[in-house]
Amino acid sequence: MEEKRSLLPHYLIRAAILGCFSWYIVHLVKADKLQYYIVPRMIPYVKYGAMALFLLAGFYLYLAIQKGGSSNEEDCGCGHEPPRSIFRNGLIYGLFAIPLLLGVALPDRIMGSEVVAVKGMNLNVANVSERPSVTADSIPPSASTEPLVEANTTPEELNRNVLEQSPQAGNNRNMNDELDKLFPADEFSIDYAELGKKLYKRDVINVKTVGYLELLTMLDLFKDNFIGKDIHISGFVYRENDMKIDQFVVSRMAMQCCSADAMPYGFLVQSPNGASLKKDTWITMTGKLSTTNYRGNEIIQLEAQKITVIEAPNDPYVYPYYDDFDDLAKE
Repeated sequence: MEEKRSLLPHYLIRAAILGCFSWYIVHLVKADKLQYYIVPRMIPYVKYGAMALFLLAGFYLYLAIQKGGSSNEEDCGCGHEPPRSIFRNGLIYGLFAIPLLLGVALPDRIMGSEVVAVKGMNLNVANVSERPSVTADSIPPSASTEPLVEANTTPEELNRNVLEQSPQAGNNRNMNDELDKLFPADEFSIDYAELGKKLYKRDVINVKTVGYLELLTMLDLFKDNFIGKDIHISGFVYRENDMKIDQFVVSRMAMQCCSADAMPYGFLVQSPNGASLKKDTWITMTGKLSTTNYRGNEIIQLEAQKITVIEAPNDPYVYPYYDDFDDLAKE
């Protein structure tokens, strides 16, 4: 007959592990650092999970007190009894205990350049290789007696011509037609094109935390239309080894669900004072949008006009935007 054994150690170990997980989540909430690991929309569910873990820990503690050190526990015959091997038990409990110990032992840090170096910086937010280019020949004839755009018009002159059109005498329709040509779109990019049309007349484009990825995508898709515009943006400094001494990337980590899927996005910046900025320094800056070639790709480059060093925000990450794009065009 197989010798019966006490399950008290297992009850206590399980209660301790579950209780510590619950305590660790509470610790992160109190320290206001839970957003370092998961997106804000998941935080309420994690808090509920902490409550469930606490109740489970209490349940196992109750079993430990009820059973005590008795080995006369009835076998339910369901095959759920823990293995007798100390090694196997240690391996199973270690799968839960080791991540918990690492979480407690390691500091809660914002992801920065070290993570970017592993994952790689994304400077092309959108693939625009197939986007139709806008030329004078592609612009439809104007309904006005005077053409809205003349042949051989440069992008800067095109911008000025569209922005200076009066909404009177039918020119409003001409501007709408022109904007449709400046922002060609398919079913996948129509929202970005409409957003671009709304922001096109502004001298300064403010890339806010809310809608960060969407604004970067729009600017990348239609970057030729925004050449010469001032871009206001915040992020941390990152450098690749092959960048010039006066170049760096103003970047943010974008999180879909948790820190494991976080990816870095940003714009290349050129600044005479760029070399004085250390990596992972948080800045807010205004720069004039231009384009440059980097590693064989045409990308956006911001020519810095003003850079201010700031403290890292309490929530340093950016997240996908699921609301109406029209709200992103509001000041």
